[in-house]
Amino acid sequence: MNPVFFLLLLNLFNLNATAMEDVLDPVGGDGERGQFSFEILNTEGKAVPSRLTFRKPDGSRMKFFRNTQVNPADLAIRDDVICTISGKGLITLPVGTWVIYASRGPEWSIHKQEVVISSDTRTETTFELEHQVDTQGWAAADYHLHTLTYSGHGDSNMPERIISIASEALEVGIATDHNHHTDYAPTIEELSAGEHFQGIVGNEISVPLGHFNAFPLEPWGEVIDPGSENGPRMFRAVRAMRSQPDTGIGEVPVIQVNHPRWEAIDYFRIAGLDPITGSSTDPDWSVDFDSVEIFNENAGWGYYDAEITDRPTGSSRHSVLEDWHLLLNHGARITAVGNSDSHAVNTNLAGWPRNYFPTSNDQPGKIPIKEICDTVKNGQVVTTFGPFVTFTVNGAGMGETVTAERAAVQLTTTIQAADWIDVDRVLVIVDGDVVETIPVPDSREIVRLVDTRKIPVRTDGWISLRVEGDESLAPIVPDKVRPVLPIAITNPVYIDADGDGIATAPVEVARRWLESHGNDSMRLHAEWQARQPRQRVALLNACLDDSIHSRTLSLWGLEDPSRVVRLAACRLIERAEITADESLLN
Repeated sequence: MNPVFFLLLLNLFNLNATAMEDVLDPVGGDGERGQFSFEILNTEGKAVPSRLTFRKPDGSRMKFFRNTQVNPADLAIRDDVICTISGKGLITLPVGTWVIYASRGPEWSIHKQEVVISSDTRTETTFELEHQVDTQGWAAADYHLHTLTYSGHGDSNMPERIISIASEALEVGIATDHNHHTDYAPTIEELSAGEHFQGIVGNEISVPLGHFNAFPLEPWGEVIDPGSENGPRMFRAVRAMRSQPDTGIGEVPVIQVNHPRWEAIDYFRIAGLDPITGSSTDPDWSVDFDSVEIFNENAGWGYYDAEITDRPTGSSRHSVLEDWHLLLNHGARITAVGNSDSHAVNTNLAGWPRNYFPTSNDQPGKIPIKEICDTVKNGQVVTTFGPFVTFTVNGAGMGETVTAERAAVQLTTTIQAADWIDVDRVLVIVDGDVVETIPVPDSREIVRLVDTRKIPVRTDGWISLRVEGDESLAPIVPDKVRPVLPIAITNPVYIDADGDGIATAPVEVARRWLESHGNDSMRLHAEWQARQPRQRVALLNACLDDSIHSRTLSLWGLEDPSRVVRLAACRLIERAEITADESLLN
């Protein structure tokens, strides 16, 4: 046989063989398409669960895929996203030039490649991802996840939920479908996903009072009455759902308040929590919960206050961040968390934001359930859209109490971030006020900041950190009305400034001070001047009746340059029924 003819025949055979291979066709429709083979590898050359994000060369979005169920055991597919648990595949893509991003959550690098797809060839692309952020001793969790299967809205079925969680390198995923005890375990086993993350049975208790997550729960356990309207009774019922010892859990469930300022399902408004004072006298109110979402969904609803920002805030008029500060100042040791509340594969991506907690074993599937729960209950959580924050105060970590020495404490902070995530500043928060801003060097090194400094403290209270970056996370986390920014918030370390061994809450500190010194006008004025704005609010909130110091503080508060202080002064006048005189009216 002629050698040239033989080679032509062999090439024809190979082309036909390629055409006959099992190429998955997520593109669908009648348009021209080509073949795209991909692998997403870690630095050891192993394929890893990941997400591919597809864009036009100009960065704009389009509908690439119509067939979402071409391989439900491995791929979760939507318009411009493919999540893969195997980290490799052979699919169709529309003919053209496209930009593709491979990602694996905020601890990992991203890899961007431009590919050209033609109808007569196969394009083979390898993406390489590096695990850049050292989170040894910590695990990442999303405490608020849904499926269409059991919540009845959204678009993620059970396998897609498991695949999407694994693709973002979450180590713990809490199943919180509405009024249903969802168990991921059978689907995790079916997809052989147990090496990637651990699922916990939970429930988003969705009642007229609001929405509340509870976990861990028994898959077969009784669901809380969906008509519950009284907080104290409902929280007692949840606490009583402690799993039986033979399940291996045996934990009193964590209670998390979800999106508490989201109109119509906003527990804080429904139960009368005053956004100015942080208190409620409503009989339906109870503070017997463990955590509250200060970030909800990829947009981070709850962070901003509609009254003081031009950023879109959705239906949330008040800042849950400020609510949390007020609750802490009243002595309620509530843990701040942030969750995706994801009901879909890509409308809200799982794990953005996420929560890091310390653990004795950060290998997925081996994390003790007790640690998952106790770290929430004890305030040992960092919630983040990317930056990984560790800090100590006098050597103590989140949830612990330290004694101040010479009216100061030593703050040590370390910030890490993957090289595609921006970090610009660290805000030091004392009792809700920003007392210091630490600039972060303009660098894309993984370790962005290692900083030690003294922070003055006058009274008992608490210290936490906020970390902010100004550059959007898009396209890895697409903008949501406003850019999704790399923000992180730590829970507090509590400060014992008077050396009595107890970190007394700021409002109680103020009440005791007024009880001892409030009738001394000179000392009262000096104390007022020495306080930060939210510490002045604590002083106003400590006033219970129409007294001499209440009237004096109200007058000073009305003239204060800080908006929060002026509002608190107005509320004191209302609450204490202070008789209006000419000075107050003016």
